[in-house]
Amino acid sequence: MGALSSGVYRIVSWPDATGPDARVLTAGANGVTVTAPGAASEREQEFSVEVLEDGTCAIQVPARLFPSRSLGYKEPEKGERVVLGPLSDFPTRVWKVEPAPQAPQPAAYFIRVPDKDLQLAVSSAMIFPPELELAPFDSDLQYAWALLPVKTD
Repeated sequence: MGALSSGVYRIVSWPDATGPDARVLTAGANGVTVTAPGAASEREQEFSVEVLEDGTCAIQVPARLFPSRSLGYKEPEKGERVVLGPLSDFPTRVWKVEPAPQAPQPAAYFIRVPDKDLQLAVSSAMIFPPELELAPFDSDLQYAWALLPVKTD
């Protein structure tokens, strides 16, 4: 699995990234959630991932517009809800996107808070649609994400 490159991606929870139970990262009126493929507009399920010089990544939506909102959080703490920052958020929150050591297919990545032992995870709260939160790092694939490239014309 090579290094992640900048581009537009559909970010899907692992392990069922390409199966019938796939859950896609979705930016909507209710914030950042995971929903079924096609349960929201393509625009809400496509994220721009910009790999920066230091290896961290900015994850933004909508993918093809400027300005856009970045995937972020208020404080890097366990249980903190993952939200979309305002259009004026600067500097943009960055993430460390690391390949899973298990090297499954499609490629799985852990989306982590730089310099913290926290990662992006689907919340265990029993709400619908499921929200995202920061959770302690765990290399189990249930916390991994597939970044599926979106073809752009």
